[in-house]
Amino acid sequence: MSKIPPPPTDKPGPLTAESPQADTPGYQGAPTPFNELQRLASLKRYRVLDTDPEQAYDDLTTLASAVCKAPIALISLIDSERQWFKARVGLEARETPRELAFCAHAILQPDYVFEVGDAQLDPRFAGNPLVTGDPGIRFYAGAPLVSSDGMPIGTVCVIDRMPRVLSEEERKALQSLSRQVVAQLELRQAMAGLELESMTDPLTSLWNRRSLDRKLRAAWDMHMLDKTPLSLLMIDLDHFKSINDSFGHPAGDRVLAQAAAIIRDTAGADAIAARFGGEEFCVVLADTDAAQARHTAETIRAALQAAAWPRRQVTASIGVAVADVGDSSFPNVLLARADRALYVAKQEGRNRVAVFDGWG
Repeated sequence: MSKIPPPPTDKPGPLTAESPQADTPGYQGAPTPFNELQRLASLKRYRVLDTDPEQAYDDLTTLASAVCKAPIALISLIDSERQWFKARVGLEARETPRELAFCAHAILQPDYVFEVGDAQLDPRFAGNPLVTGDPGIRFYAGAPLVSSDGMPIGTVCVIDRMPRVLSEEERKALQSLSRQVVAQLELRQAMAGLELESMTDPLTSLWNRRSLDRKLRAAWDMHMLDKTPLSLLMIDLDHFKSINDSFGHPAGDRVLAQAAAIIRDTAGADAIAARFGGEEFCVVLADTDAAQARHTAETIRAALQAAAWPRRQVTASIGVAVADVGDSSFPNVLLARADRALYVAKQEGRNRVAVFDGWG
């Protein structure tokens, strides 16, 4: 059996005044990496924190546990004040404070498998609550997850309740698994980017019609579940064809992009703004009644009218439809109502807001 190495005589690095983790009697929090801001930015880029379990990561964690013959295996990501587990075997907790994290030490040496043969003999960890209490860590080994831009964002780690060391084969396998986790994160990010691209309008960067349909259905489901009102605005740029005819389609495209930005920014962060098609836009307003929806519509209309346009003033007609509490029709009916209200706004002279009040 391999001999357990003695605890190191020096720390992975000096603790500094800027370090968010303070030393505590019996254990030492890891110092802050010199490139902490860049490291956190790289971690955030993957948009994986606090996401649901995924089979690909669960499988890699199960493999780490099996290969290293360890009862606990984790994919740990080191956030600013916590370590969060994307996948875990043999442990119920989803996260722990960063100051307790063995993995916070591991990321200080991204080209090295960080190994603690017996935590009870190591002055950095002997008094750590994860050692003295549940889960009773004695052995730890963590292979850093190094992002595509060279930042250590976490580890694949294995833990045992008995002191031990990894074999050279196990150590290499753990490093291979860490590379596979990063590859999976990169693939996940790429797929998310492709999905986002397929769901957004390339000219305006708003959600496209396909995405609007999906998000409107989701908003309708919440309206039915939470018993809250749901409103929809349909916006049409007045006489837009004349802009294309007079100044050309590139000028028209610039108007559409500017109008989209005004609609998105004016509607607010909680609104769902989409390009419905051509010069028409839609805004979905969750938990919004008729009075609030009309106010938002008037604010958007006024903002479009007051904006500085490169060729000539641009105005818009807006139709408002509301599904009140108890309205159990269908989301596409809300679209039809908004379209009817938009028709009324145009018939009454354009550059105005009309609220649906019937089909007559």
